[in-house]
Amino acid sequence: MMHAVMSETEETKYGRFLDIGLFARFFTYAKPYKGWIAIALLLLPISTLAQMAQPLIIKQAVDQHLIPSDLAGFDLLALYFAGLVGLQFFISYLQSVINSLLGQRVVRDIRRDLFNKLTTMDAQYFATNSSGRLTNRLTNDTEAVSNMVSSGLINLVSDMLLLIGIAISMVILSPKLSLIALACMPIILVCTILITRHMRLVQRKSRVLQAKMAGHLTEQVEGHEVLRLFNCQDKSRSDFDEMNSAYFQTVLKSNFLEAFQFSFIEASSVVVVALLFFYGAGLTPEDGVTVGVMVAFIDYLRRIFFPIRDLSGKFTTMQAAMTALERIFDLLDTPPTILTPKKTETPSSYNGHIKFNNLHFDYGKGAILKGVNCEIKSGERVAVVGPTGSGKTSLIKLLNRTYDPVQGSIEINNLPVNRYPLPRLRRMVGMVQQETFLFAGSILENIRLNDSSISRQEVIEAAKKSGAAILIEKLPLQYDAILSERGSNLSAGERQLIGITRMFAFQPEILVMDEATSSVDTISEGLIQTALEQLQKDRTAIIIAHRLSTILKSDRILVLANGEIKESGSHTELLNKDGLYAKLYALQFNSKTQDKVA
Repeated sequence: MMHAVMSETEETKYGRFLDIGLFARFFTYAKPYKGWIAIALLLLPISTLAQMAQPLIIKQAVDQHLIPSDLAGFDLLALYFAGLVGLQFFISYLQSVINSLLGQRVVRDIRRDLFNKLTTMDAQYFATNSSGRLTNRLTNDTEAVSNMVSSGLINLVSDMLLLIGIAISMVILSPKLSLIALACMPIILVCTILITRHMRLVQRKSRVLQAKMAGHLTEQVEGHEVLRLFNCQDKSRSDFDEMNSAYFQTVLKSNFLEAFQFSFIEASSVVVVALLFFYGAGLTPEDGVTVGVMVAFIDYLRRIFFPIRDLSGKFTTMQAAMTALERIFDLLDTPPTILTPKKTETPSSYNGHIKFNNLHFDYGKGAILKGVNCEIKSGERVAVVGPTGSGKTSLIKLLNRTYDPVQGSIEINNLPVNRYPLPRLRRMVGMVQQETFLFAGSILENIRLNDSSISRQEVIEAAKKSGAAILIEKLPLQYDAILSERGSNLSAGERQLIGITRMFAFQPEILVMDEATSSVDTISEGLIQTALEQLQKDRTAIIIAHRLSTILKSDRILVLANGEIKESGSHTELLNKDGLYAKLYALQFNSKTQDKVA
């Protein structure tokens, strides 16, 4: 059983720590909130100064008040210290709030543009990109960018500013003691980077395994009926347990590394403090080292190790965000191949006349249609039949510009389809497919597809014409009844009736029926055929069918084979020709007769 696994290069790679081009483009999204960014940046030096001043107050309290036992003015120093702690708390809170607001607002805008972009993409793009991968752009990738803004980018600047400020304060306070602390920093930083690099490799592996588990889970949920029918649950559980265990071991290793890094930083701070005491014990007040200076240094060391420990996490956050931005902008920069022309035209009349001119088409894997020429008159009912893979559905996909032909053209109302505005063309060509896709929501909105130009009364009239009103009006909430995902609380026939009702509501000039009754039971088929007969009145209709019994009343039948129209004529004419259609007809009806005899 195959499992959906995201590729290393697309879903799990880490980008460069800092990509100026990506950053510049990202800031176009942050630009509308530059006021908030300015406030966040202005708060950084205030927060840094508040933290740098606290050890100095402690030094003064120790040297001037606690050691000489002179408490005059001590309460004022305590008040200053409390004020600085309160200021730091207030600024940290403001920074967190502003960072979160920035992150969520920027990501909201990116997510909106991504979704808008996806709605403009053509069928070819969705055919070559899995739904899971595209969903990942709007969820995980945007979340990575949000993390960069809310806990990475500005906080990274804050940490760097704090490190520089503390280093300067330590040098000013005691150059000799600062040598001990600053000499140890490169070693600690190098070790931290090495641990982080190894942790990043482990986290990358965990992302791959997580993607495999997600793909496996999606397959099992969507294919639950097959699993039950073929009794594959044990194998499915075994596969999942194997992946789950591998993921568990990888995450556990990542947690061990993270714990080791934390312990290493804590141990390093203890060692540095010990070295500080060892070296400072030999210094005197004449060397500028007092008890207060030692206490202040220890406090500075405590503060300097926090950002060092956090830098590794922010490093990973920034890298993940760079990769996410690269994928996001790659999607935003992908142009749709099917576009509304810059200069559109309007036909002289909308009569549903269709003409296929020397039509050639392929999906990049060999020719599907080879020079198809055909004319369908206004109001004509034409059936298209042929073996599987002959190009029947492809012909329809070209009609409404789901794809564009490689060569040739299609005209509707004597105007090439690529000169129509896309919304007008697709409103003009209505499709009843083999299976109607329904969305989670009310029946009303499923029929009019949230098109406010179609009133509730028009939906009700459409349901009466299709016969769906009988079904809908039996429900407690009638047209406001809520359908579950994909309309799973309706039968296949009921879903198909809702799809036909859509056509009555939208009133297209051209109706296309692609195996519209092939997936429903015999009882439902009768109701649906009646609705389709009503729907076909006074409009051009194209009927794609494998079951030839459904097209006997067609004005004309086109027989496609190997991408070419081999025969054309009425049912009787084609039978008299004794060609491909006659063979298909005999094959189907002889098979049915034998089944009945058996």
